[in-house]
Amino acid sequence: MTQEVFGRTELAALMRPAIPALVDWIVREVWREVPVYARHGNVTRRGVECAVVLFVDLVEDPLAPRDRLYETCRRLGAGEAYEGRSLDDLQVAYRVGTRAGWRWIMRLGRRHRLSSAVMARLAEMLFGYADELARMSIRGHREAQGQLDGTREALRRRLVRLVTGPVAVTDAVLAELAAAAGWPVPGEVAAVVLESAVEPSWGPEVLADLESSQPYLIVPAPVDAGFLAALGVRVAVGPPVSPTAAAHSLRWARTTVRLVGDGALPDAPVTWCAAHLTTLWLLCDSPLTDQVARQELAPLTRFPDRTRRRLGETLLSWLENGGNSEKIAVDLSVHPQTVRYRVRQLRQAFGERLEDPEARFAMQAALRASALRSRGA
Repeated sequence: MTQEVFGRTELAALMRPAIPALVDWIVREVWREVPVYARHGNVTRRGVECAVVLFVDLVEDPLAPRDRLYETCRRLGAGEAYEGRSLDDLQVAYRVGTRAGWRWIMRLGRRHRLSSAVMARLAEMLFGYADELARMSIRGHREAQGQLDGTREALRRRLVRLVTGPVAVTDAVLAELAAAAGWPVPGEVAAVVLESAVEPSWGPEVLADLESSQPYLIVPAPVDAGFLAALGVRVAVGPPVSPTAAAHSLRWARTTVRLVGDGALPDAPVTWCAAHLTTLWLLCDSPLTDQVARQELAPLTRFPDRTRRRLGETLLSWLENGGNSEKIAVDLSVHPQTVRYRVRQLRQAFGERLEDPEARFAMQAALRASALRSRGA
């Protein structure tokens, strides 16, 4: 079959049956390259489907109306602005979709032996089309950004999400954004995670994200106890850090809330992370803690559950008391002879590792983490 039989209508007819499969492919590629869009799966799929269908329509009729797609692209751009993000992710998504579309066109061309002239025309259409979509998204982002930039509260919301986001902000950028948002940058800050959202009753020195699933504040450090009491809800207060490291304080405060819920830390109106740093260190990464325990305490797995628990308690006390049988006996409320018997079992199980300082440290950390967890069991 030669290209001459393919006019615009025939080309579009070749493309349309493959549209659903192409949409699925592009969506998967976008989710793989830009995982953030996987959280907005329906929006992504609708946008891709709208773009692919219109492109095929334009192959058949270059004057096909673009209004619906343009509005979709403007909304996508505006959505990025409202989320406090740049257009970087959206631009990557457009590039991914364009590459996937071109690979599809190339396969179509080979299958139907389309001429180089037709392929060149399709390439020009596709890449020009992608530029149009990007321009519409830029317009939508700019329009939405203009609305947001006119609102001081919106600027402060963007600022708090920036300083607690996954990417570290520089001092220069922080100073510029803080000035625009009216936030006097303190020397140190602490994150305060709230049990539930509260009515704002603080001055400009406090940044807040009350729309988060776990509402929180970023406040100057040291944190005033009276301020916390006035909030009227349970809180966890992260350690003081520099403003550009606020994300760490927030992460530790959120971990503290989880540990209180698990029973590993006592429940209280105010939980200060600084008072529980060792517990946070041992339990902040549960899968890693489990991995350490599996590796360092593997010799205990040969014993029945009840014996394993007793030997674990004895090993921890032995490590903490420098191997003193009398102190261990008092610690565990057992006879010294019982201690000596258990220690012999431990020596048989662990061998020379009990004399290795690094191994002893790792075993003690794993055992202490297990003991902390058992409080909430």
